[in-house]
Amino acid sequence: MEKNRKIDIQHPEAWDLIALIDDRRVDYILYTDAVANSLVTGHVEMTESTLQALEDAIYETPDLLSEYKRVRVIINSRHFIILPMETSDEDCLTLVARAYPGIEADGAVCPLPRNGVKIAYLMPQGMQAFLGRTFNYPTVCHHLLPLCEHYAGLNRGTDISRMFLNLNDSSMDLAIYRDGKLMCANSYRFTNDEDATYFAMNAWRTYSMDQLTDEMQLTGDRDRLAAMTPQLREYVKYVMPAVYPAEAMHLGRNAMQAPLELILLALCE
Repeated sequence: MEKNRKIDIQHPEAWDLIALIDDRRVDYILYTDAVANSLVTGHVEMTESTLQALEDAIYETPDLLSEYKRVRVIINSRHFIILPMETSDEDCLTLVARAYPGIEADGAVCPLPRNGVKIAYLMPQGMQAFLGRTFNYPTVCHHLLPLCEHYAGLNRGTDISRMFLNLNDSSMDLAIYRDGKLMCANSYRFTNDEDATYFAMNAWRTYSMDQLTDEMQLTGDRDRLAAMTPQLREYVKYVMPAVYPAEAMHLGRNAMQAPLELILLALCE
């Protein structure tokens, strides 16, 4: 496990913490409006994907354990379904359990108000209780929330259909908007660029996107972007980098070093 140094924060009660929990890694940012260019980024890696490994990672990372003003936690969950906002939380939990039978897990519901939907998702059993006793009333959400809520605002009032892809080393998050409305949001694991291109183009065709007029905007890992952009341009005319939000630089000049999900959630006030 990689251990992080202790950052000297004099008044943690004025700072925000956002953490992203993945299978074998926790990424996090710390920031405050009271200090210019305050953004601190960090991460800790785990040797295995278990709740005990997560507990050890957090308890051995001093940056994560202060009494911060607000704590938000993003769960990278591949077991989820998207439902209309009017669906009750009870029904959401029932439906996601039925969608993934036989998995021993905690169920959770995450509203996306700008998109008018909810995400019902699963996380490792016991994680909710662990987060609740470790942090001060944390807000917990699914990893698709920052991407979808951010781009919902950008697409409001436009008639251009767009696909947004956030590419990481071995995973990809995707959101499709038509007439300003969310049509699809999904996550994929892949082992090579060709598979990632296949998943993106399959979603493109499934939702009848126009290869001559609609847009595909990409963000994320630079190596993946460099490799996949030429492949995608063989099928789609307008493949371009997504505009990085300028307001992120108010958090700190090092904002682009943090995972996009963390930065977008910080901007979704």
